[in-house]
Parts: sequence; C-alpha cells; structure tokens
Amino acid sequence: MRRITGVATGLALVVGGLAYASPAHAAVATKITIRTDRAPAHIGDEVTVSGKLTRSSGSALGGRDVLLNVAGKRKIVRTNSDGLYIAEFRVPKSGTFTAEYLGSDSYDESAAATAYYALQYRTFVDGFSASPRPIEQNKTLTITGRTNRIAVSGDERLTGAGLDLLFTGDGNNWSYVSSTTSDNKGRFRFTPTVGQDGTWKVVLKPNLVADGWLQAEREVWVDSRYRTSVSGTSAKSVRYKGKIRVHGELERKVDGAWGAYGGVKVGVYQRVSGSKKWRLQGWAWVNKKGEFSKRFTVKRDGRWKVVYQGNGSHLSDSSRTWFVNVR
Repeated sequence: MRRITGVATGLALVVGGLAYASPAHAAVATKITIRTDRAPAHIGDEVTVSGKLTRSSGSALGGRDVLLNVAGKRKIVRTNSDGLYIAEFRVPKSGTFTAEYLGSDSYDESAAATAYYALQYRTFVDGFSASPRPIEQNKTLTITGRTNRIAVSGDERLTGAGLDLLFTGDGNNWSYVSSTTSDNKGRFRFTPTVGQDGTWKVVLKPNLVADGWLQAEREVWVDSRYRTSVSGTSAKSVRYKGKIRVHGELERKVDGAWGAYGGVKVGVYQRVSGSKKWRLQGWAWVNKKGEFSKRFTVKRDGRWKVVYQGNGSHLSDSSRTWFVNVR
C-alpha cells in the first residue's frame, strides 16, 4: 500500500506532494421581502413599505441595515429583533419599489422588488374666470385659468396640457366648442361667442401614461342677455315748480338687429346742481312701440337721465344726461 504523508503548513495542507487551501467559512444565505400597505395610484400618494429579513433557515436576522428605493427615493432602515422593517414614503414618480440587504462577512446579500407602478399626477384648474357676466347676446366671452399638477414638493404649473371647451344650454347635452393648450406658465384662454344662456365647461384632458396626469374640470354659468338702448329728453328750461315732460324710446338688439322693446318700466332720475347723488323722480311705462312719456314737477336746476335697469334676459342701459334750468 502506498503511504500518504501530510504536513500542516499555515493555512495549507500538503497531501502527497499537492497543496490544498483550508476551506473558508461559507456566508449564510439570506432572504428579504417587501410589500406596501396599498398600491399607489397617484404621484404624491403616501405608502407604507415593510418586509422581513431572514436567514436561509427562516430565522429572523435583526439589527441589519436595509436599503429601500421607492421609485428613486432612497432610505436606509434597520431591522428589529424579529427581522422586520417599516418605512413611510410619498411616491415621487412611477417605478418599482425595492429592498436590498447588502450582506456582510457572515451573511450573503439579498434583494426583493414590487411590481411596477405606473402613476399619474392629480390635477386642478385655478384662477378660473369668465367675463363679462352677464354678456350681450352674440358677443365674445373670455374664459381663462391655469392648469396645475400636485407633486410631492407641492403644486406645480402644468404646461403643454390639452384642454377642451364644451357648452350645454339644457344642463344635459354637451357640445364641443374648441380646444387649446396651456402655455409655459400653465395658462389657457378661450374666446367663444355666446348665443344663449348656458354652462361652459373647461376639461383638462388626461394623459394616462406613466408620470402623466389625470383629468380636471371647471364649469361656469353664463347669462346671455339682449343689449338695450334707452334715450330720453325734455324741455331744457322751466319755471319754478313748473312741469316738464320726459319722453324717449327703449330698444333692444336681437340677432344683430335693433327693434322696439316695451312692456317694461324705465326710471327717471335727477341730480340737482351741487350734488353728486342721483335721485329717482318716478317710473315711466314703455308701450309696445318702445315709447314712454311722463310729466314731472321741477323745483331746482339739475341734470336728468333715464335708466332701464334690465332683467333676466335684457341688459341695463342709461341715457345721455341733459340739463334743465329753473328760471
């Protein structure tokens, strides 16, 4: 039988003329898990990320640092005695959430990841206005506002966003009017022609790609009224406590054409010399031909005018003033 001799030399063993290294201590395999308390839906949502770090045997590995990466936002947390970790995040963008244990001399590294979350920004429209209101029939309405998105760090202007303008006269059936895009400061502007009473709606169109944005809407009721024109005059001179007859006409503009407007009242006002206040002297009824006439007693010098106050379908108007001298 062949004889084999061995001599220990430091960390090597010579066996039959061949050298073998002493086997190194093998690192223990580990396993880490990761989960969220809920699946985020929007950028900026708050989520709780948790999990557990264990040895390959399943026993807890406590007091170890774990690197969490939530769609680019990183945080180091430490496992407790049960191997558990937990942290809260506001999600900054779309992405995958990961947990990594980087290992040590005694334990191997391990990693875990969630599914990919495709998220969008929540949005809103502010600075919203429509003018003038009420508006003359067939005139241009100006609708303006700003588009915004809600980010982790706060509200941001949303630029390059598409918007649609819709209209309904009955509150149920909407019709498309026009489209535009927000500028580099999030501003937008529509200038439709108003033909009737109704509701105007601005729709910030959604862009449902990852890191896109959701839809937002704003509405405004606009009262469209006929334009009116009232005239008035009387004698320019009268004796003290004498009477003047104030007369004139009232018209309205319908579909671009002027015509008589009657069946309403107009107010006759005087501002006596030295005063800044107009005082109502009385009402005059307008007949079907759009004409009115009424007598008034005059005691003091002053300026006169006729005012139609308007109603739910007609705009108000005031005549030119004239001076009546009391002799």
